[in-house]
Amino acid sequence: MSNSNLESGFKEADRFLQLRNYSSAVKTLIKIKKQYPDEPLVNFNLGIAYYKAGEIIKSIYSLEEAVRQGGDNSEVYNQLGLACDKNNDISGARAYYKKALEQNPFCSMAWNNMGVSYFLEGDFFSARFYFEKALEINEMDPDAWFNLRDTCTELGLVDEADEADIKYRELLRH
Repeated sequence: MSNSNLESGFKEADRFLQLRNYSSAVKTLIKIKKQYPDEPLVNFNLGIAYYKAGEIIKSIYSLEEAVRQGGDNSEVYNQLGLACDKNNDISGARAYYKKALEQNPFCSMAWNNMGVSYFLEGDFFSARFYFEKALEINEMDPDAWFNLRDTCTELGLVDEADEADIKYRELLRH
């Protein structure tokens, strides 16, 4: 498989993902992996496809394999955090979000996801801190505004919740 075949294989898998045909995306990426067993990008994409297909353990395995192969970057660690979170491993999720932020302190998704992990545990003060950090980096992130709104509501900060709601709704309109 040449590099152009690798790229076309990724495009085919991406088309399947967009169509929510996750099993076909996984099959395509497994086929690519047979040709490129040591390519971290293949395992990263396979990890995402497994995640979307609901095969969380396989997702974690593929993503960890990508890290072992040198694909240790904030996107991989953030995705590992999401997979651990989905697997009800909150401490594992937070460890991976932390690694994502060590790799890239400007990874707003990891800040936001860390906030979600605290929100779900009812630690709204910590959650607020992480959502505000995410918004310092990317004030155009509707998810972070949504999460900040709900967190401020839980904290009884009505004015701040209203402001976050306005920002969230503005972003949805654009």
